[in-house]
Amino acid sequence: MSSGLGTFDIVFLSLWVVLAFLFWRTYVSSESFFSSLLKVGALIGFVYFTIRGFDWLQAEVDAEHVITFGEPATVGGPRVPLLADAFTWFVGALVLLVIWYARNKFTTVAALMLSTWDRGNWFMLPIIFVLMTIGLLLVAAAASPVLSPFIYTLF
Repeated sequence: MSSGLGTFDIVFLSLWVVLAFLFWRTYVSSESFFSSLLKVGALIGFVYFTIRGFDWLQAEVDAEHVITFGEPATVGGPRVPLLADAFTWFVGALVLLVIWYARNKFTTVAALMLSTWDRGNWFMLPIIFVLMTIGLLLVAAAASPVLSPFIYTLF
């Protein structure tokens, strides 16, 4: 196992530095560069460690390290094969259903995103994206009684 930084790590470090600098330049009168590094680092760090956590589920391991529920694995594969596949399909189906239920609202969301970008508030796009995602999940939960138990458990 190498101790150096991979491409994935370098991309996230570069994003951290660039976004922290842009955040600081936007709020130069009220933010110090150190606090900008901390704030942007917290957001980027959350995304980084979430992605790394899901990579742990999909990692190829030998048969003795595969986590199965029931009988032991005889061949290697993903660390948690059933959970990794089920999670991928569940999230994919959930995204498709949310898109279907919110299909009439995309022009409003697109106008909000474009006006935020045009006014120079580009750093607010991740916040708007998260709020829109939660809102779309709630719209899908309200529209479908089948999805409600799955979505409400997220909150």
